[in-house]
Amino acid sequence: MSENPQRRKLLLAAAAVACLPLASLAADAWPSRPIRIIVPYPAGGGPDISVRKLAEVLGKQLGVSVIVENKPGASALLGSQVAAASRPDGYTVAYITSGLVTVQAMTHKIDMTKALQPVARINASAFVAVVPSTSKYRTLSTLLAEAKAQPGKLSYGSAGVGSPAHMAVEHLRMRVPGLNFLHVPYKGAVESINALRAGEIDFSVLVLSTAMPLIKAGTLKALAVTTPDRVSQLPEVPTFAEVGVAQYGFKSWGGFALPAGTPPAITDKLFAALRTASRDPGFQSLQESLGAFQEFSASPSAFSKELDEAIRTEELLVKKIQ
Repeated sequence: MSENPQRRKLLLAAAAVACLPLASLAADAWPSRPIRIIVPYPAGGGPDISVRKLAEVLGKQLGVSVIVENKPGASALLGSQVAAASRPDGYTVAYITSGLVTVQAMTHKIDMTKALQPVARINASAFVAVVPSTSKYRTLSTLLAEAKAQPGKLSYGSAGVGSPAHMAVEHLRMRVPGLNFLHVPYKGAVESINALRAGEIDFSVLVLSTAMPLIKAGTLKALAVTTPDRVSQLPEVPTFAEVGVAQYGFKSWGGFALPAGTPPAITDKLFAALRTASRDPGFQSLQESLGAFQEFSASPSAFSKELDEAIRTEELLVKKIQ
């Protein structure tokens, strides 16, 4: 007996619907449950404060809870690996920074271009050289002069080997012949700052967004900023160039990524949501108070290309240092 042609068409249509990619259906429904953002830094630091405010705005905008989880360790590697190993369904988001680029260049324990899917850079910040408020070093020139006169005597702290502070000082050493500092790595910026406040180390070079609250409180004294021009948050603080360190400039950035394999539709949705959330007046006000400025990516693909270039540049720097 021949099969009814109309019935056969209906069966084929039903089969086609049943075979629709689950990822596509999931993307259409996203987000339908809480989202977690993994911050690979300790609670209480500038990055954590910034992400928590953005998560608050993002949650109201998307209509779901956006939970921040701190997973510090291994110079941001631990939290990033946890995020990368999560299901690529859009419900686990990684907060990434320029520091992770350095970690990849130094350790090769993560390949950001394969393990993570870049979404957007949100902001950027200068670095600032700081000392305890009670330090005898009142200017960067004085500190550098003593470092040259007594190689290895002055110590500086960082959030760990390969962290932004570590690389900032190593790059400084490349620019200024004769500098030799003792590097003391800690488990995160908070520990490094506590050691600096206690006088266990002589100085540090911190991301401005992390250092600003302590500078305002009078706990730390700013000596110089790494940007080509003075920053509006610290107009009285000179740049490194002004004190004789030419062609030296660093900026840190923060952004978001998803586990590799996340459907492009979800990536695009998150990008659009982050762009809207980053324009929130409350978030922008917080950024300014922390010493950061908005620097949003043009698109996920543009951020991915920028990340590739940053990794190549950092790998060349690491080779020179090693």
